[in-house]
Amino acid sequence: MKTFKNSIVTAGLAIALILFGIAIPALAYEKLTHSGNGVRVTVKPVTLAPSQKVKFELRMNTHSVELDQDFTAVSELRDDQGRSYRPDRWKGSPPGGHHRKGVLFFPALEKPVKSVTLIIRDLADTPETTFKWEVKP
Repeated sequence: MKTFKNSIVTAGLAIALILFGIAIPALAYEKLTHSGNGVRVTVKPVTLAPSQKVKFELRMNTHSVELDQDFTAVSELRDDQGRSYRPDRWKGSPPGGHHRKGVLFFPALEKPVKSVTLIIRDLADTPETTFKWEVKP
């Protein structure tokens, strides 16, 4: 009976470590914030790994301008190898208003990649707002 309990505990710990190991990459990327011309933009990678569709969560807040951008048209992702990726889609708040949030989807990154830069153009009269992350292996 003692051997059976030890086996159950060992299996439980193994499953917990696997689940924790899978969750760590999602938590590994920090949220970056940029404030300028009355707009606060916060971006957090949801998925950022080679061979997986890239996703960024965006949140924007302002009390001075309309947030009417089409994020699939004004966004670009560049990697450290000089490759450029255009977003596939935006899933979130429609254009307009003072508070927007959603997820911006990009194609999977090509290997090798060490870092990526998200560029959002023409947000509140700012030519380029950039956010950069080192890609974790």
